[in-house]
Amino acid sequence: MRRTITTLISLTLTAGSLHAGTFDKTPILPDQGVEALNRGVARQQIGRTLFADPYATVSIGHVDVYDVAPYLEARRFQIVSDPRWNRLVFGEVGRSLHAFDGAGTPFGALQDPRGLAVDESDRVYVADAGRNRVLVLQAVTEFGDVSLVPLYEITGLGRPFGVAYSDGGTPFVSGDDMLYVADTGHNRVVAYTLEAQGARQVAELGDLGSGVGHFAGPMAVTVGRSEGVSTSDLYVADAHTQRIVHLRYADGAFQWVAAISHDADIVTSLDTDQWGNVYAAAPNRGVVRKYNPDLVKVAEISDSIQRPRDFHVPFMTLNDHRDGRRLRLGQPNGVLVEQWSDQSGMKLWNLGVEIDDLAMSEGDAPAANFALTDRARVTMEVTDPASGRLVLRRTTDPLAAGFHTLGFTAEDLEGAAGAQALTVRLTAASSYPDGPSAVALATFHLDGSSALILPSRPVLLGNTPNPFRPATRIAFLLPAGADRDARLRVFDAQGRVVRTFDRAFTAGRNEVIWDGTNDAGLHVSAGVYFYRLDVAADALTKKMVLVR
Repeated sequence: MRRTITTLISLTLTAGSLHAGTFDKTPILPDQGVEALNRGVARQQIGRTLFADPYATVSIGHVDVYDVAPYLEARRFQIVSDPRWNRLVFGEVGRSLHAFDGAGTPFGALQDPRGLAVDESDRVYVADAGRNRVLVLQAVTEFGDVSLVPLYEITGLGRPFGVAYSDGGTPFVSGDDMLYVADTGHNRVVAYTLEAQGARQVAELGDLGSGVGHFAGPMAVTVGRSEGVSTSDLYVADAHTQRIVHLRYADGAFQWVAAISHDADIVTSLDTDQWGNVYAAAPNRGVVRKYNPDLVKVAEISDSIQRPRDFHVPFMTLNDHRDGRRLRLGQPNGVLVEQWSDQSGMKLWNLGVEIDDLAMSEGDAPAANFALTDRARVTMEVTDPASGRLVLRRTTDPLAAGFHTLGFTAEDLEGAAGAQALTVRLTAASSYPDGPSAVALATFHLDGSSALILPSRPVLLGNTPNPFRPATRIAFLLPAGADRDARLRVFDAQGRVVRTFDRAFTAGRNEVIWDGTNDAGLHVSAGVYFYRLDVAADALTKKMVLVR
């Protein structure tokens, strides 16, 4: 029984077969029929509670490839913070568990440990809120065992709740590594460079308030990613202003990029995947939301979860001893930490892709408008349903999560002569190796006999051209009955309203032209602007660049 429960705690991150869907819950131990680890399972298996109140988790994973036996070795460790019992619980699949509370070490006992981060050298960063510090530990693995050795502490903080590590865009290369801290008690975000003997503060941003450059209880922080490596982007969940703030760190200072509002009173964790999509856990709303790197919401989990505290996307280090390569790879799954009870606790979710809100624009410029919930290649097939003829087949380069438009030219539809209606089939293939696919179908007419096939939700199609000078055309789709509630606004990089379009729109496709002027008719300066479509509870945002 002990082997079973230690396997549960350390959580094998090898997902089962992936299915269509952005989030696909998968059993932690399918062979034993165990869907999730919770207090009830723990008591049933070994008669122990194990956790009082798990808060956050990180994974340490290694895959070693050789040209001789054993050819491949894989190890996975899981570390979980438990602020109520003031300790970390950690272990490897199939081996004994350990607990670290700091007692007896030169840095003293943990007190209210919260957020966690880990780097490619297996250093673990602990937001030790009750001691007003970040404690840095080295995870040491030897002969299948693991231990945590304290290295140093970062002091001068005020109840930090969140930490995030950045590889500076160069994994396994020292000198540009950074640590970011959500310094909750001081209402600021702090940047540190990581050096051989410790950390050195290089920047901070924040003071109590709700405007640009201010925070009110920043709880969580994560770094942006592109193709698995860190970018200069940073995302901060600010509790009392109910915002997720997008920052950028460059030239020794923070730049405020944008902020979005949400309806959760608190977000306790943020994390990013291989492609830079952002996952936010909101316990009081009972939801985990997924945003693309521009903070456009693309999906969420809200069913069958209880007060989620953390959603963590594991990364593995691949060491190929045949040619010396080292890679840092994001995994196509996530570990969810919920409220610890007899029914809820820790779950494993596979990450996939869906095609949402497929709608066809007809007329002189027919196009397929749709949203992707993850990075994927999209294959578009157009057929004549009457004859079964394939009119067009085209595959895109990988597209990011978010809204997209694939248009048709006259040449594309030359083979459709005589057809009354055409069927469009979109197939999205996940960018993860051997990942899942999703399919969506729609029909459109060539003779104008049918109106636009309306989406079920508003769709912000984008603006053309972008960048632009002197004007750009912003297009969007509205579902039936939503035309009276729609409002389109342009914001500058500081979040101030520049231009408002709230005229009467119609169900279907709408367009507005922005000529780079504000509501007073004055020309605005060149730079980055954001436009947001608000329709009832939906708020969709995209970015554009004005050049002069």
